[in-house]
Amino acid sequence: MQDKLTPRQSRAWGLCALSVPAAMVLAGRGWLWVLAGSAAAGGIVLFLQTLQRRSGQSLLEQMARTFGRRSGRLLGAAVCLWLLLAASGAAAASQIAFEDDLGPLAPAVPLLLAALASRKGQAAAARVSGVLALCLTLLYSIIALASLRHVQAAWCRPWGSAADAGLSVCICLSPACVLFAAQPERGSRRAGWGCAALAALAPAVLALITAGCLSPELAGASKLPLYTLTKSLSVLSVMERFEPLLSVSLMLGLFLLLQGIVCAAGNLTQLIGGAKQADHGTAAFCLLAFAGSLGADRVPVVCWAIGAATFWGILPVLTLVIVSIKKIKKF
Repeated sequence: MQDKLTPRQSRAWGLCALSVPAAMVLAGRGWLWVLAGSAAAGGIVLFLQTLQRRSGQSLLEQMARTFGRRSGRLLGAAVCLWLLLAASGAAAASQIAFEDDLGPLAPAVPLLLAALASRKGQAAAARVSGVLALCLTLLYSIIALASLRHVQAAWCRPWGSAADAGLSVCICLSPACVLFAAQPERGSRRAGWGCAALAALAPAVLALITAGCLSPELAGASKLPLYTLTKSLSVLSVMERFEPLLSVSLMLGLFLLLQGIVCAAGNLTQLIGGAKQADHGTAAFCLLAFAGSLGADRVPVVCWAIGAATFWGILPVLTLVIVSIKKIKKF
């Protein structure tokens, strides 16, 4: 039903999907709490990837085995509805990736690119993610290195609240969307601890640099604190325009996140309505996501966090654990 991904491709795709919420949502939160939450989420995603790789089956197939075909379809419909909301929110975020107002049609651009990329298959989409992961690493590294000289030690103290950790756990589960997008190769012995560590550290480093340059008060009050930071950066006492670098990074991350969501939605369409409905279902999904993006900015962040925790955390964990228990009982 799906193209198989290597573990490395799956992890690279997941890290790219994580870059957007890390930069847009978590950069203005307390860095120590972000570190705790992202570390917990990274452990959960690593656990899910390990169980799925050992089974050699897609998460959707395992949902059908665990809950039955009829209940699996109902759960698939619920997950598809969540993916629709997530795609609407990600597409709407493209409007704040640039300082200038791009108009109401801006969300259609990353959605269209994601839909076109998903038509080539999940394996091709994963290869694109692997290449763009290197570009994202380079762009964020440039921004981080240019920011270091502006960091004030007094502003690097721990701040924030436990709510920041809870939000980080939920938001940093976004790499789990790749579990719905494609089937992993079976039999790899590499656990992926390096990628899990990077997924835990990267959001906290962005939050630390942002607070250290802007002050915790300003970082917490800004709508997009990382963008505010790039406006004040200078190299050799000369002001440089780092905003385009951040805007490009955000758009690349949004495209890769939407690519994973659209691929997952296409697979869910096959589960619910059959393979013949996949192309029409993907097109309808993208059109509905664009329509939803027009009002997605009014949805509170806590609603996105609850949805991510439920459908990218609790449901996959429950599914894979039940499948593992059933296998143990057979022996």
